[in-house]
Amino acid sequence: MKNLPKISIVTPSYNQGEFLEKTICSILDQNYPNLEYVIIDGGSTDGSKKIIKKYEKYLAHWESVADRGQSHAINKGFARTNGQVMAWLNSDDILRPGALQLVGSIFAQLKEVSWLTSLPSTINDQGYQLYLAQPPFYIQSFIKRGWYTRKFMGFVMQEGTFWRRSLWNKAGGGLAEVPYSMDLKLWQSFAKHERLYCVEACLASYRLNPNRKNNDNHQKYYREINAWVPEKISLIGKIAWRQIAKLANHTKINPSIYYDQDKLQWQFRKNLFEVKTFKLLSDSLPRK
Repeated sequence: MKNLPKISIVTPSYNQGEFLEKTICSILDQNYPNLEYVIIDGGSTDGSKKIIKKYEKYLAHWESVADRGQSHAINKGFARTNGQVMAWLNSDDILRPGALQLVGSIFAQLKEVSWLTSLPSTINDQGYQLYLAQPPFYIQSFIKRGWYTRKFMGFVMQEGTFWRRSLWNKAGGGLAEVPYSMDLKLWQSFAKHERLYCVEACLASYRLNPNRKNNDNHQKYYREINAWVPEKISLIGKIAWRQIAKLANHTKINPSIYYDQDKLQWQFRKNLFEVKTFKLLSDSLPRK
């Protein structure tokens, strides 16, 4: 436990009782020994409070009061934490088994990494995995410009992204209080200071919840970020960028954190000439 950093996770929630317990258990069942978990509920009326109370002894803090929306809830939650590593997980998404062990091991041993993301993964409302993306290709200057969106290069998926608190503070220490694009704006702020690294593994999954806030609001999202791309151009761009990403990964010019199946060990490829090995700090994890 001494070697693993404290990871602070915030779950914002409002009337997500159908999926909330699955989200909570996906975090707590990791048995990560240095976890600080906060749930900020916006005053749900669907039984969410009863679910949260069931797990309150494992929580650093929870509350259920009206707020100004998702960003406000997340900011309130992070203000209650002090972990060296941070992330938020929405109340219908899930962490995948072993995610926190891998994330903690990376941040403990790879000082060059200030924020990381993983392979985008999608599940449906019943939990079946529908999609697992190829390794993305992230260019720091493109993230700063806000070009990583669904219509072209694909999102930097929030539910599988973790960062150091030092970077959070450097980038302003808070989310913009906007309805839809708070994560994109945060990534733009991070990219002004540090490079994003991708873990070639699935750390979390985005749930296609039929009642999710952004299901029918893609146009509102794009208006919020002042971006508009015709559908045909979007499709061509998306296909072209996937081919570029494949080439970047095949030629190993894409910085990456991955498991070498030949050497049976985890590797960090910072660039073409610099590759280092690290290990999972599993000895510190308690048994159930």
